[in-house]
Amino acid sequence: MNKNIFIGTGIVVFILLLVGSYFFWKLYSEQTQEITIIPAEQIINNDPVQTSTVSLVKKPIPASIQKDGKISVPTKDKEVIFVNDFFKNKGTVIYEEMGATLKVHPHYTLLYFSDDQSFLIGLTGGDLHTVRTDAEKELITILGITEDEACQISVVTRVPSDVNKKASIGGDYGLSFCPSGKQLPKNL
Repeated sequence: MNKNIFIGTGIVVFILLLVGSYFFWKLYSEQTQEITIIPAEQIINNDPVQTSTVSLVKKPIPASIQKDGKISVPTKDKEVIFVNDFFKNKGTVIYEEMGATLKVHPHYTLLYFSDDQSFLIGLTGGDLHTVRTDAEKELITILGITEDEACQISVVTRVPSDVNKKASIGGDYGLSFCPSGKQLPKNL
């Protein structure tokens, strides 16, 4: 009798191990990526950084209109322009229902926010005047648009206070080549 209980227990344990292994494999076989997220409010308001780590499944955020490998982005005048589908770029990190990181450079970061379909250029170091110009050129290249078209969409340019206190006070600088763009302070 003890022999039968021992064999039965062994079979049950073996089956439980198989089932557990299967669920473990399914859990970790999804294409997920753990990333650290800094809430946009903290970047925009220059709040102290509090991060959280989440696992995200990479999948594109639906665009309202797609045409010839381009997606629509609303202009400030409630029209639309078509930009390159940056969700398909190799370096883009997509945050489901939140937006995407288009580029992370040692001196700037380019972000897209899906809720209001706006872009953020965060200047994070170096000669801020030169870095701003480089970041703007990179955004235009990624989007595949002209400077005039870039002036029509919502682009915020900011400097965190821990990068440069004087420049952070200016808030949103916009794009330097647009009529609404503000110049960075001199002598940074």
